[in-house]
Amino acid sequence: MEINIDNAFRLLGDFVNMDSGSHDKADVDRFVDRVEREFKLAGMYTKRIAMKNTGDCLQCTFGSGRRKILLLGHMDTVFKTGTAAVRPFIKKGDILCGPGVLDMKGGIVVLLYAVKNVMNMLPKDTEIAVFLNSDEEIGSNYSKGKIQSIAQNCVAGLSFESAKPGTLTTERKGIMSFVLDVRGLSAHSGVNYEKGKSAINELAHKICSLYSLYDKGKEITVNIGTITGGEGINIVAGHAQARGEIRYFDMEDEIPLKKAVQKITREPFVEGTTTVLSFLSDRPPLKQDIKSGELFNIAKYEALKLGRDLVGRKTGGGGDVSFAACKGIPVLDGLGLEGENSHTEEEYALADSFYFKIELASKIILDIANGGI
Repeated sequence: MEINIDNAFRLLGDFVNMDSGSHDKADVDRFVDRVEREFKLAGMYTKRIAMKNTGDCLQCTFGSGRRKILLLGHMDTVFKTGTAAVRPFIKKGDILCGPGVLDMKGGIVVLLYAVKNVMNMLPKDTEIAVFLNSDEEIGSNYSKGKIQSIAQNCVAGLSFESAKPGTLTTERKGIMSFVLDVRGLSAHSGVNYEKGKSAINELAHKICSLYSLYDKGKEITVNIGTITGGEGINIVAGHAQARGEIRYFDMEDEIPLKKAVQKITREPFVEGTTTVLSFLSDRPPLKQDIKSGELFNIAKYEALKLGRDLVGRKTGGGGDVSFAACKGIPVLDGLGLEGENSHTEEEYALADSFYFKIELASKIILDIANGGI
């Protein structure tokens, strides 16, 4: 398969040098413009899906037929406007740096080049269905229904999120995110202390109760990411808020965990306070079933032919591939670039994984198209 890897690196640099933080619709939509242009130039039919609260989504198709293969990715990053100007794309030997280079602008380029690679080799009854959203980093609340709608008519799904070196992602944690909003009664902390009902005191006890849900053996984790509240050190706090999440591998833990959070919310420690619980998003866990295991074995076999031995890996990170898997299709994740330190200034991707992942994804797509799964 002929791959112009220099052009791929140039395109990745262009992508990384465009800000596309999840919360800046204007930035994301400009990036969607660029991505759509590249997929059109590749010969794919593109359909832009306008979104009100986030950046737009992009659906691209090639071919038509009963064997429909879903390819997933996302165009948003966690980085704010202006980050690309401060930390532009740079290639230092085998290291690629820049905001979103690993998560997951590199994956978009791998996906694009893999599709270009196989276009002239696909059986006539095969359709490639690409779906790229712009709210993955904030839970995919607005796009998950679209992912599931496409997935239900596909024979398999591949996700181009990044991977640790030498791995593909076979299992992911589910994520339950929430907000606790506590209302108490403000009062002067010296003159009217007994009159006050501290929302911060109440929230602190609830946070301790939430952390008691942590279970190392079952790999259930709890994280309260932000806390706000109060007006001053001499005022009993009338309001406090916490945002957090619980992550878990076993779908059977979802309902008991949700009920536990609801119970903690209902039971006040400080009389006179009230707490409102809001669940922000639910991302199901990804468990490797028999069919997904077969898909991984295909990938492992093709990787060995390319001189690499890959292992399946569980990760605590959530991903959109879980929504596709809920529709009963075999899935595989981690087909983007290899690297480390996503979501940080130290994020990097390995340049030598570029060609390998394009070749690997191309071969997996062809195997699926020819009835391998």
